[in-house]
Amino acid sequence: MKSSSVFVCSKCDGQFTKWSGQCSECGAWGTVHEDGAAVANPSSGTRGKAKPAGKVGSFAALDETLAVPVPTKLLWWDELLSGGIVNGSVTLLGGEPGIGKSTLTAQLAIQIARQNRPVLYVTGEESPSQVGSRLKRLVGATIPETLSFLDETDALTIAATIRAQKPALTIVDSIQSVRMPEVTGEPGNPTQIKASSAILNEAAKDVGASVILVGQVNKDGDIAGPRLLEHLVDTVLMMEGDRGQSHRLLRVFKHRFGSADETAILDLSERGLEPILDPSAALLSHRPAKASGTIVTPIVEGNKTLLVELQALVTAAGYGTPLRRTSGIDTNRASLLLAVMARRVGASFGDQDVFANVIGGFSAAENASDLAFCLAAISAKQDQIIDQSVAAFGEVGLAGELRPVSRMDMRVRELERLGFLTIILPKSAKLPKTTKAKLVPCSTVREACESLGLFKVR
Repeated sequence: MKSSSVFVCSKCDGQFTKWSGQCSECGAWGTVHEDGAAVANPSSGTRGKAKPAGKVGSFAALDETLAVPVPTKLLWWDELLSGGIVNGSVTLLGGEPGIGKSTLTAQLAIQIARQNRPVLYVTGEESPSQVGSRLKRLVGATIPETLSFLDETDALTIAATIRAQKPALTIVDSIQSVRMPEVTGEPGNPTQIKASSAILNEAAKDVGASVILVGQVNKDGDIAGPRLLEHLVDTVLMMEGDRGQSHRLLRVFKHRFGSADETAILDLSERGLEPILDPSAALLSHRPAKASGTIVTPIVEGNKTLLVELQALVTAAGYGTPLRRTSGIDTNRASLLLAVMARRVGASFGDQDVFANVIGGFSAAENASDLAFCLAAISAKQDQIIDQSVAAFGEVGLAGELRPVSRMDMRVRELERLGFLTIILPKSAKLPKTTKAKLVPCSTVREACESLGLFKVR
C-alpha cells in the first residue's frame, strides 16, 4: 500500500501535501507541521470494498449511572465540575509553567487516594522524588498507600498500565512529555501529542478510568498542541493568573457532563490551592486612598461577578511615538478607546504615553470594562481623583455611545454588596433594580465623564 506524509495545521487541523509557513485554511503562521502517520492512498484498491455493518444499540438500554459524576470531596473542585469526575472521562488541564497545575493535580490525587480509591500518577515531566516531595508538603502526613506512581513516557505502556490497574484516577503530567514510538517526531510536537492522547483516551473509555492530562500553553495562551486535542477530551480546564500573585482563576472551557460556565477563584499557598470566599473584597483591600487614574469595574468570570481595580497612568511622551502598554487589558482595544476619547470627547492622548493595569493579575477581557478604562485614563490625564465609592461599567462604541452589557443585574448587586454608592452605567430599557446605590445611566462616554466632573464641554 502506497503511503505518504502529510502536513497538518496545529490550529485548525487542515491537511496539506507540502509544508507552508502559513496555513491557507485559518491563516495562522508557523503552525504547519509534518504528520508522522502515513496516509493511505485511496486509489490503492480499498475504495468500494464491502465492509461488515456496525453494531447498532438502543439508547434506552444504556446505563445512565455510568455518566454520573463521582464526588472527589474536594468541594470547590466538585462544584466546578457539576458534582465531581465522571468515570472514564478525560480532562485536559492547561496553564503556563509554574502557574500551579502540578500542585492542583497533587492535591486532587491525595484527596481521592484518602478515600481508598487507587490513583496512578504518571511522572513524565518530573522525577518521582520531586512529585513525592510535593505530595508530602501538601499532605502533611503519610502519603496514602493507594497513591502510586509510574515513571514512564511511552503512551502504549501507560495505556496498558491503565487497563491492567484500573485506577479510579490517572494523572499524566504532562502530555507534552509522552510519546508514541511508532510516530515520528520529538515528544511535544503536535503529531505526538495527538497520537498519545488518542491512545490514553481509548484506554480510559475501555476500563472506565478517569484521566487528567496536564498540558502547557503556548505564547498565544492556547493549550500547546493541535486544536483537535480539545475536541478529543471530555473536559477542558484552564488555569490563569500572574505568577507574581497568589490568586488563580480555574476556568471551564468545555464540559460534556455539566455546565461549561463555571469558574473557581483560588489562592495558591504552601498548603495548596484554596478557594477565596470573597474574592472581590480581597482584591479591593489595598486600594490607594487618594490617587487619580483608578476606578473599580465588575467583570463576569463564568457564573461569578468579580470586582477589579483598573488603574491608568498618563505621562508626557518621551519619544516620537507615544507608548501604549497594558496588563490585563487588550492593547489594541485600549488604543481604540483612546482614539474614541480623542474624537468624541475631545481628550487627546496623542502626545502622551498611556499605561493601564488590572490589579491582581486578572484580565478584564470583556468589553464591559471599556467605560472604566476611559474614565481611569481621563482621570489620570486630568490628575483628578475619582471617589472610591464610584464604580463604572459599559461597552463603548466607535461613535462614543455606551451600550448595555450582559448580566447588568449581577454586576450592580455585587457593587452594592461591597458598598459602592454611585454606579455609572449605560442607559437601558430595563435598568437593574437597586435599593442602595445611585445609578447614573449615561448615553455616551462624554456624558459619563461630565457626570463625574472629569471633562467639561468645549
